[in-house]
Amino acid sequence: MSTVDVTYPGMPIFLYLDPQRLGLLLAPLLDYAENGGWPKDYAEHDLGSHYPDAAGHNDGQEEDMPVEESANMLIMTAGYLARLTAADAKTFAAAHYPILKRWADYLVGNALDPGLQNQTDDFTGWIAHSVNLALKGIVGVGAMSRIISTAAQNAADATHYLSTARDYIGQWATMGQDGAHLRLAYDQPNTWSQKYNGYPDQLLGLGLISSTVADHEAAWYLAHRNQYGVPLDLRHSYTKTDWELWTAAWQHRNAAIRDALITDVYNFANTTPNRVPFTDWYDTLSGRQQGFQARPVIGGVFALLTLPR
Repeated sequence: MSTVDVTYPGMPIFLYLDPQRLGLLLAPLLDYAENGGWPKDYAEHDLGSHYPDAAGHNDGQEEDMPVEESANMLIMTAGYLARLTAADAKTFAAAHYPILKRWADYLVGNALDPGLQNQTDDFTGWIAHSVNLALKGIVGVGAMSRIISTAAQNAADATHYLSTARDYIGQWATMGQDGAHLRLAYDQPNTWSQKYNGYPDQLLGLGLISSTVADHEAAWYLAHRNQYGVPLDLRHSYTKTDWELWTAAWQHRNAAIRDALITDVYNFANTTPNRVPFTDWYDTLSGRQQGFQARPVIGGVFALLTLPR
């Protein structure tokens, strides 16, 4: 119930159509961590295992995604604050600053090189040293600086977290490099994956990822494009609808890969033999549904509409 890593991919539709709805989704997640007995230093995965029973996990036993969910909460909060007036943003940020800072500090200690952790694409299994998960965590630290600490008028924290994010992103680009693209994991040469977590860097105007890294990734994705899209990574031919449009939004200045991703998702949806509510998990070779349908994450297809114009 209220799974953070399912709310997060759908964030663009709320930011585009009604940011206050995102605030309503964040409210119980923040309240539980602040007042409900959640025992860990990183963000919870959800509010309960069986809808509609929001019983939480006060024993700490849940499907932990430590870097994933902590960064998700910071990025969603930053996206919401960026759409409020300065006064309202200050009030919200100040009210929730202790828990947001706790999660940011967890990321400072764990995001650059995540250990063996679960993450939102849990159907691919746990992964250590994930380059894409590290990127999410670093962007989360940047969001804490440029949006959250700034809104709360905590200049010292804003400086600290921005310095950390900039230091980490430089190390990340070096550690993740594999020729002219980035690896799936730091310790796995000759691998790759979609770095869809670059989107919130654009959304929030953080400017952390260099244009060189972005351009190299775009060229790699174009070279590994199948009939119905770019696979999530080299291990399978399937992809995620939401993440493809997040990648398109990250690469919005590169018309070739941006338009290719949009076209491929459209062609899949228009021609797939599986006539079901819009799926977010399908095979890029066959155009068939892999699993999932009608999930909130489809809100991710609005990602391009959320960017500054």
